[in-house]
Amino acid sequence: MPILTQLPGGSVCWPAASLPSAARDVRHARTDVRRPRGSARTLAGTTRWEGRQAGVSAWMEWGWIEVGDGTVVQADPLAVRSNVLLLDERGRPLLSPRLKAALATLVYLLPWQGPVLAALRAAEPRLAA
Repeated sequence: MPILTQLPGGSVCWPAASLPSAARDVRHARTDVRRPRGSARTLAGTTRWEGRQAGVSAWMEWGWIEVGDGTVVQADPLAVRSNVLLLDERGRPLLSPRLKAALATLVYLLPWQGPVLAALRAAEPRLAA
């Protein structure tokens, strides 16, 4: 994982060029499962992935929805929430459109569906009622 720099307010700086290696360094932290209001069968939720270095934690989370038995997709691929401020090769923050695209790419590189499906299967008995 690249060196993370803590900013006031809990955000961290992360070089955008290091995103491919970040996919190996961040880990599944938690997944929440819920049944959307008005839906008898569909399950949805959020998943959170974190990377930690020298006491500094970078995190990202996004919504997902089950579209079929054993198939989950991001609810909105460009709606990734994070405390990460990505920096370009000159050390300047990426603007919002580039930041969204970069975080969406990182999510694509992560094996997030496995942990989400495991949480979904564990939650199904208590959500069935």
